[in-house]
Amino acid sequence: MRATLLVVLLFCLTGARTQGEREGSDQGLQTRDVWDELRALRDMVVEQRVELRYTKAELQTQTERVTGLQKENAVMSSRLTATENGVTAITVELEATKAEQQLQKEKWEEAERLIFAQAAELAALVSTVTTSGKEVQEQKKEVTALWEKLNISKTELQLTKNKLDEMERTIAGTPKIAFTAALTTSGKIGPFNTETPLVYSRVFTNIGSAYNPVTGIFTAPVKGVYYIRFTAFNNKAGEWMAVNLYHNGQRILHNSELGNGHAFIANALILQLEQGSVVSMRLQQNCGLYDDLSSLNTFSGFLLFPL
Repeated sequence: MRATLLVVLLFCLTGARTQGEREGSDQGLQTRDVWDELRALRDMVVEQRVELRYTKAELQTQTERVTGLQKENAVMSSRLTATENGVTAITVELEATKAEQQLQKEKWEEAERLIFAQAAELAALVSTVTTSGKEVQEQKKEVTALWEKLNISKTELQLTKNKLDEMERTIAGTPKIAFTAALTTSGKIGPFNTETPLVYSRVFTNIGSAYNPVTGIFTAPVKGVYYIRFTAFNNKAGEWMAVNLYHNGQRILHNSELGNGHAFIANALILQLEQGSVVSMRLQQNCGLYDDLSSLNTFSGFLLFPL
C-alpha cells in the first residue's frame, strides 16, 4: 500500500515537471530538488519492496510454522484428550482401588478382631488343656487303680469261674431226682380205724424213678439234701382231716384241720437223707380226704444237692 502511494506521488511530480517547463526556467532549481526527493523516494520504495519480499518470505515461514504448530497443537490436543481420558480412567481405577483398599482394610480389621478372639480362645484352651492335663493325670491314677481292681476282679472272677466249673461238673455228675404225684380221682378217701399209708398213684413227674407209685414211698438214691412237699384237701364238713409225714418209719410232721366243707392243708420241709432213706405220707386214723381230677392231694420232692 505504501509503495502504491509513492508511485502515484511520482506521477504527480512528473506532471508538475512538464507543466513547470512550460511555465519557464525560473522554476528549474525547485524542480531538481523535487527530483532528488523522488529519487530518494524511489530508492526507499525499492528498499521497501526488498523488505516486503523478506517480510513475505518471513510471513510465509511464520505461516508454515503456525500451520506446523497448529498440527502439533492438534496432535497435542489429541494426546491431551487421550491423556485426559487416561487420567479419567486412572481416576476411576484409583477410586475403585481406594474402595478395594478400604474393603481390604475392613477385612484386615475384621481378621485382626478374629485373630484376637482366636488368641483369647487359644489362651482359654491352653488353660483348659493345662487343667485337663492335671485332670488326665488324676484320671490316669484312677485308671491305674481301676486296672488294679480289674485285675483283682479278673482273678476273683477266674476263681469264681473255676468254682462254677467245678459245681457244673459236680452237678453234671449229680443224679437228677424229682417227683410229683396226686392221690386218686375216685373222690372220698377214709376215714379208717387205723393210720393208713397214702399211695399217690397219679404220677406227673418221676425223674430218677425214686418214687414208687405202688407203695407211695420215696427212696433217696443218693445221700443229699431234699425238698419234700405235700397238700391235703377234704370237702366234708365236721370231719377231721389229718396227714403225717414219715422218715424211715418215724413220724416227723403232723398237720390236721377240721372240715368246714372246704378244708385245705399245704406244708413243706427240707430233709437231709442218707442213701436208701425212705419218706412217705400216712392218713391219720378216723380222718378223711377227698380228691378228684383237680389233684387236690399231692406228694412232691426233689434233690437240692448231694452230700
